[in-house]
Amino acid sequence: MKKSTFIAAAGLMLTLHMGSVSADTLQDARDAIESENYTVALEQLQLLAREGSLDANILLGQMYENGWGVEVDEEEAARLYRIGANQGHLDSVTSLRALQNKAFAKEYSQLLPLAEAGNSEAQNRVGEMLEFGQGVERNKLEAFAWYQRAADQGEISAWHNLGRSYNFGTGVDQDFEVAEDWYRRAADRGYTKSLFFLGTLYATDHGIDTSYNSDIIAYAWLQNAAELGDQTARPIAERLLLKLDDEQEKTAKQLAERYKTQYINP
Repeated sequence: MKKSTFIAAAGLMLTLHMGSVSADTLQDARDAIESENYTVALEQLQLLAREGSLDANILLGQMYENGWGVEVDEEEAARLYRIGANQGHLDSVTSLRALQNKAFAKEYSQLLPLAEAGNSEAQNRVGEMLEFGQGVERNKLEAFAWYQRAADQGEISAWHNLGRSYNFGTGVDQDFEVAEDWYRRAADRGYTKSLFFLGTLYATDHGIDTSYNSDIIAYAWLQNAAELGDQTARPIAERLLLKLDDEQEKTAKQLAERYKTQYINP
């Protein structure tokens, strides 16, 4: 056998052996948790985690989430789950989502009485949680109803959410004209998220203003959103400029300055 071949084979055998040892140690840690021998489990799992075991991170996260031999620390649990989730490790994703949903469920139970008592900020947030299924079963119709109740009290974030609902037909029939009206109301009161959504509305040819080419108007909204720090808006605005001729580009930049004066620095 050639030396290089021998070294490769030896390396493979060592890797397989280490993998077997790690698996055994992981099972030992599981057994230690089961028998409530948390000190041993913690030592074994910390060693495996340093070696890069994502399964060990999950077990460590569960120890911190549940207070098994350590102080309850959900932030540390989330950090450990997120390590694997960021690498596409499905069990880590599941664990992180379950932890987040537990926090959402607590938030929802606290906010619902406030929303029912008429607090517009709580009403809007309850609507978001219902729309996206955060700690509660998704219900788009109920979400829209809460947005409407909050909007009726002048909650600007709810105006934006109503615009989004009409824009995408979420809990209500799709209506781009009504969507734009709500977005503009929110933007007129300085709600910056609405600038981005107005830009995308025109970038997809769904805006109602026909004074200019849709791409010109889209650029004006998105450029202002980008200047306010929206990283998603910036590349879209730059691509839109590439579609415009010199005269249209000049007009688009002038319109962006006009929107800036009207909506950002009135």
